[in-house]
Amino acid sequence: MWSGFADSIPVGYSPLYSAVAMAVANDRELLSLVDDAPPPAHFPPTLLAAVHYLLLDGLDHPLGAVYRGESDAPAVPLFRDLCLTQRDRILELLEVRRVQTNEVGRSSLIGPALTWVAAHHGAPVQLVDVGCSAGLNMLCDRYRLDYGERGHTGPDDAVVRVDCRVVGGNPPIAPRLPEVVGRIGIDLDPPDLRDPADARWLLACVWPDTGRLERTARAIGEAIAEPPPVRAGDAVALLPDVLDELGPGLAVVVTTWSYAYVLPDQRPAFIDALRRTGRSRPLVWIAAEARGLIESVDLSSVAEPPASMQTSPVDVLSAWRFDGAGDEARILALVHSHGLWIDWRA
Repeated sequence: MWSGFADSIPVGYSPLYSAVAMAVANDRELLSLVDDAPPPAHFPPTLLAAVHYLLLDGLDHPLGAVYRGESDAPAVPLFRDLCLTQRDRILELLEVRRVQTNEVGRSSLIGPALTWVAAHHGAPVQLVDVGCSAGLNMLCDRYRLDYGERGHTGPDDAVVRVDCRVVGGNPPIAPRLPEVVGRIGIDLDPPDLRDPADARWLLACVWPDTGRLERTARAIGEAIAEPPPVRAGDAVALLPDVLDELGPGLAVVVTTWSYAYVLPDQRPAFIDALRRTGRSRPLVWIAAEARGLIESVDLSSVAEPPASMQTSPVDVLSAWRFDGAGDEARILALVHSHGLWIDWRA
């Protein structure tokens, strides 16, 4: 699992975690630590986040200077030392914490998708984010989404700024996103941003050498000031009631690398909930997921992105319309999972 995770990290994106993950894959003592944690905590980013959490919580260890970019000391032996000397504290975290992915860089992918959906299916929007963690991406209309020479979306004075490279096509980049008149998230275990420990865990889940930590902290600050509503519970069980409660507007359900966590035998029920709502009101599902996960999105004629982008896994941004007259799924773009680039295809 750890070697596969190391191989999945884009070349040059996180040299720190790439080296650490490959070292853990060959370290019996560290693998034993992971084995002693509950099975859901065996996912490699959970241990990485637990170590990062202890450092953010004030643990005095030389690895902290490496994570802050203040030292070029080799990270692997320091990571190993911290894990072994803080084994009990790490296991306590692994017992209760799970990875929470609130990567606000993904707002740069949601933005063009929302603009395209509103242009083709109407606005304003009732936004439902499934698997939203703390719901930071539900605030995408408050961020400045910068696409370089292609333009930008959102307020010039936004506290949160996201950069995204356009490497192909012509994504619809508008000065403002469509009006969002309602928003609600669903998450199995949403963090409470007013709880310092929960907020710290969100930051701990950010990879420290990717330049995203400060941006995430600013997004958390924005959300604390006006928290987006998040319903706690199983997405498939809650989704029908949440859709029934939406006010007027185009219903837009968003999943960003969360549909993969819906168990395969539950996915038909997820789709059925969307289809049922689509019979009474137009609904569009915007999905940013690994390619091939959503079978109805036809990739057979989709050319590969530029070779320079293929150092990282190429994922798919799609839109699936449900309106009672027949469903239609189509690809919008090929994308980087953290929103670093977009190759527009619609």
